[in-house]
Amino acid sequence: MAHPHGIPAPDPAQAPALLAALMDRVPTWECGALGVDNQYRLARGTIENAEGDPGVVAAGVGMALWGWRDNPLDTRLAALLRAIMEDAPQAFDPALRELMARLHGRVRVPVAFGALDAALNEHGGPAAAPGRVMLDVVLPRLTDPAHGLFWLARGVEWCVRHENSVGATADGIAPPVSPAADDTALETLLRAATTLPGELALPAILADRLRAEWAVRRLDAADALRRLDQLAEPNASPAGASPFSPWYALRRAELLARLGHPADAAALLLPLWRAAPYHPNLTLALHELLHPLPAPPADMAPPAILLYTWNKCDLAAQTLRSLRSAGFRGAPVFALDNGSQDGTEDMFRAMAADWGSPFTVVRLPVNVGAPAARNWLLSLPEVRQREHAVFLDDDVLLEPGWLDGLLAVAHARPGWGAIGCAVTDHTPPHALQCADFFALPPDMGTRSFADLDEHWHIHGNSAGNADPLLTAYTRPCLSVSGCCHMVSMASVQQVGAFDVRFSPSQFDDLERDIRCTLAGLPVWYAGTVRVRHMQHSSLRQATSRARSAHIFGNRIKLEHLHPANKAKQAREASAALARQDLLRKAAALAALPSPNAG
Repeated sequence: MAHPHGIPAPDPAQAPALLAALMDRVPTWECGALGVDNQYRLARGTIENAEGDPGVVAAGVGMALWGWRDNPLDTRLAALLRAIMEDAPQAFDPALRELMARLHGRVRVPVAFGALDAALNEHGGPAAAPGRVMLDVVLPRLTDPAHGLFWLARGVEWCVRHENSVGATADGIAPPVSPAADDTALETLLRAATTLPGELALPAILADRLRAEWAVRRLDAADALRRLDQLAEPNASPAGASPFSPWYALRRAELLARLGHPADAAALLLPLWRAAPYHPNLTLALHELLHPLPAPPADMAPPAILLYTWNKCDLAAQTLRSLRSAGFRGAPVFALDNGSQDGTEDMFRAMAADWGSPFTVVRLPVNVGAPAARNWLLSLPEVRQREHAVFLDDDVLLEPGWLDGLLAVAHARPGWGAIGCAVTDHTPPHALQCADFFALPPDMGTRSFADLDEHWHIHGNSAGNADPLLTAYTRPCLSVSGCCHMVSMASVQQVGAFDVRFSPSQFDDLERDIRCTLAGLPVWYAGTVRVRHMQHSSLRQATSRARSAHIFGNRIKLEHLHPANKAKQAREASAALARQDLLRKAAALAALPSPNAG
């Protein structure tokens, strides 16, 4: 699998050429390299298609190492790295080879791999189940010679993602408050794993790496940075011998960026990029830190802000309070009550009376569905006279600067059709629900129908990831989330509004983004803007047969609205724009002075 003379170091000066080669050989490389599934697929695909090219070999091996540092107890990455090391042992540090040998045999997937999920679901699901349920399943299995580390990985994942995920509020209306972070369950796991006898014991260097991940994801940025620095100290040898040194540097950059120190974050990312210039997210994020878009002009006309809701009075009120707190440039607000029966109209009118700037309430006697509600708002004369309109879901939490972030893209990238942002869970670790969407080639997608030619397989390349730094970039894509997105009124005139055939919801925003792409009106992702979503995406709420039927019915409509040639055109056009953007940014980084330059 490896180059016969070892693994060559990538040349950052050749980053554009290397990225171009990778994008030609490995499908969706330009989309992103976050998440274990993507990282494994990209690493393996690159190595298999290297054809002896040293730079491509370096990228494939580097991606495998990058993915393993992100997921050190993943079965597939451990097996891939072990195979690479067996082919080219001289290219790797002996300590790393020894560590991988210890891990490889203990991360195998057991037959009863669903035991933890079953136990958690018996207690209300992963977010509701108490820690003792997880510990009762995982602790006895840590001694399993072949599968112990698989179970440790599942337990640590629960601690990072779910423990103490939501704290109820007294009135049930204010945003849920996460309780104080508690690492008791994590420490119980790690103490048990590190004190196992002999070769079964978890290496201390790996235990600290898992502690650091918990700290970064569960603590506030300042506390996490202090904890990270304590844990990273043994990993910061002058020779850089620790396999996790790059991971610690990346996480430190993330925390510094969260604390408002972008220059310090960029200074940490730059040497990481020079070592891994093939990483698409690293390229995009570093360029964003070094070359942020200018703020929109102070006199730029604000958009209309549009919100519609049905029987979610408390959530909609919370969204509006969040809007007022975050700021909105005095933009006029238009709130549509879509036939609610829970007091929403009265709440809207009370809000309007106290708002202090234009606030229009629209009351419909029945629920007309999401696409028709959006179109109703777009048809209002006061909205039509605006250049842009922003749609907000009725269950989002906004942060200061959110609107300026969208307007900055609108001002800097004229001729766009829609602009969206990163949408995350509202509780720690604030995993991404939606970022920039692309479409997979048909042969890479998972089929939903046995008797239907399927053209649309949407690639949510960052979904479920909790990394706010490597998704904080601006670029064109195929589609963005409808949770918080801005449409240009010029594009409404050119390609139309939302298709009411997608009522009550699902895919209407995606289908309109496709029309924009086909019309040469790019869709832009503004990943420096992050919106917290109080509920799961509509697709993840498909918990009943009726809801599932609606979703699958709308999938069938989507497949038939655009013929295969148009689907291919939209897929390839959005990918081409993303490639051009990535290559341009890689060239800008490659042109930076070398640290060894005169």
